[in-house]
Formats: sequence, C-alpha cells, structure tokens
Amino acid sequence: MSEIQIKNKNYRLPIFVPDATLGVARNLDSLDLVKVGLQGVMVNTYHLIQKPGEKILQEVGGIKKMMNWPGFVSSDSGGFQLFSLIRKNPNLGKITDEGIVLYTGPKKQSKNLFTPEDSIRMQFAIGSDVMICLDDFTPPEANEKRIQESVERTIAWAKRAKTEFKKQLVKHGFDENNRPLLLAPIQGHNHQKWRTYCSEELQKIGFDIYGLGGWPFTKDDKFDYSFCQQNADLTSKNSLRFALGVGTPENIVKLFFMGYQFFDCVLPTRDARHQRLYIFKVDPKTLHRETLEKLNKEDRLSEIFDYCYISKGQFVTDISAVSKFCDCPICQKTTDIPQVSKAYLHHLFKIGDGSAFRLASLHNLRVYTQLMEILGKD
Repeated sequence: MSEIQIKNKNYRLPIFVPDATLGVARNLDSLDLVKVGLQGVMVNTYHLIQKPGEKILQEVGGIKKMMNWPGFVSSDSGGFQLFSLIRKNPNLGKITDEGIVLYTGPKKQSKNLFTPEDSIRMQFAIGSDVMICLDDFTPPEANEKRIQESVERTIAWAKRAKTEFKKQLVKHGFDENNRPLLLAPIQGHNHQKWRTYCSEELQKIGFDIYGLGGWPFTKDDKFDYSFCQQNADLTSKNSLRFALGVGTPENIVKLFFMGYQFFDCVLPTRDARHQRLYIFKVDPKTLHRETLEKLNKEDRLSEIFDYCYISKGQFVTDISAVSKFCDCPICQKTTDIPQVSKAYLHHLFKIGDGSAFRLASLHNLRVYTQLMEILGKD
C-alpha cells in the first residue's frame, strides 16, 4: 500500500508526524511544516482540553482551522501523559476501570474523571483525522497481574471508545467513505500471552489502525526490535500499523520493513533544540527502498545516517551547509554558500537566539521527510 485516503484526501505512505502537542510544533508555523514536506502532525487530546479547551475548538472549527494546517491531524488520546503524571506523583490521580481520575487538590477533596468517551468526544472537537483510543499503558516493570489488568482495561476501554466513535460519526454527519480513522494501541508490554490476547480482542472489535503500545526498550535502555516485530506479527498482513513514539531514522527504517507505516516522535525537534542535527552520509537522491532494505538486513544502516553536534568548536568558522545532501530551507544555496551555514547556526545557539531552534528543527524534519520519500518510492 503506497497511499491511504483519509476524509477523501490521499496521503503517501509511510508517514512521519512530528510532535505538535498544543497545535504547534515548537518554534515552527504551519508554512514551515509544509516547506519541509510534512503531511501531518500529532497533537495531544489531554493538553488541548486544557488550552484552548473544547468550547473554543468547536467554535473555530477544530485545530486545523486554528493552525491553518492543510495536512492531517493525528491526536494522542492523552492516556500516556496522564499515566506519566500519576506514575511520578500518585497523589495527582489514579487509574480505574471507569477512567482516569484526576484530583484537583492536594487533599483529594475533589476530582475530575477522564473517560474513553471523553477522549473520543474531545478528538472530534479537535477535528482529528486519526483518533486514538484511551488505553491503560502497561508499565515496563509490571508483574503479570498488573499486565493482565492493563490489557483487560485497554480492551474494555477500546470497546467503549468504538461505541462513542460511532455515535460521534452520526452526530457530525460522517459517512463510511469520508470519516476519520480510529486507532487502538496494543498493550501487554513484552508478555507474549497478554499482548497476543490484547491484539486478538482488539481485532475482534475492529479498528482502522493498530498501534505499538507500551515501552519499546529493554531493561538496559536499548531499543527492543524483537518487541516491535512481535507486535507487528500479531495483526494481519494488510493491517495498518502505527509505531507510536518511534523514533530515530534507523528505528524507522527497521520498523518500516517490519510492516509499520505511521511514525511519530519528539526526537527531531527535541534534538534540534539540543543542537543535535541529523544528516545523510550519502546523497538521499541516490537511495532507493531496496538499498535501505539490503543495508537493514546486513545491519549497515550506520553507513547512511549520522549526526552533527553544532555546538562543537570546530564549526565556529565553518561556512558550509549542515549537510551537502540536504535541500531543507537552511541548507539550500543562494549563491555559493548555504542559506544558513554551520558557523552562523553555531553562533545563533551560542547567543541564545530563538531562531536557532527554528532553523535546526526545519533541517531535522526535512531529513525525516526525505527518508519517508525514499521508503515510499515504488
């Protein structure tokens, strides 16, 4: 499958969507995102409930109109963020079968409940094109009892989310050929029995996309490719799969050949803010999907990807482009020099000018979209 249709608009596969939690990829505007070839963004349902809020989003016609964004919007359910908050400080709330309870004060005298139905309803207010069911994230250190609880709750919440999704489709006048897509994350960490059970039950309910739920790292913090392969193998060959939270260019290539078509991650923009820039070692115009597949099988992807740490002193007087193979807005040449040289970007970071974040983010995101274009070539 080389394309997917969402709300009567075609998008090329595979797709990488950057983090735009509150309707903005930090330091960038929608025109910036279009310039580097992005097709979509990932927003966060829970955070958008806080600001600008459901009422305002409904009045303006959704986050895409507010952003003036021509691509598609995928919305995280908010579950992982709430799980992280509660995990760090259990006094902030708890996870129950009914939903996620959030306390509004330190004495827990009042509370708010965030349910699977709330999450779906809010995603319709956002105007999302790809919606994600609220799930109970399986903690990586969980014992089997907690894993079972997480899986059974994820399935129960997915059923409720699907029911609410159907109600909202009718309410908003969508038909089967012109509607948003619904994604269900598969939970169960690396426990074969419970992850398999979770996948089987979710497929019985029926979703458009199945997500890589859980924590894809080993105990020693190495990326767990066997975990990702196991998850991909649990759904049918023609299933759409979303590698939620993945990752580096190497991660993306490896998971693409496992059968994942959608990717999102904070890394390219976060690393840009920390002066870590992604580069191709070879001209991406000379690369083809078959080349990457071969290098992947031979574990030679390090021959393709590298990093430039722009804070290093060696770049103080280097007026060359960040990457001679990049066609991003900062690496393009007007005469014989790039729009933004390594020396100038180094200088901007050193003086703390905000434009450094924008320029570095533009470059990193273009590397990701170049990779998507290579992988999407027939």
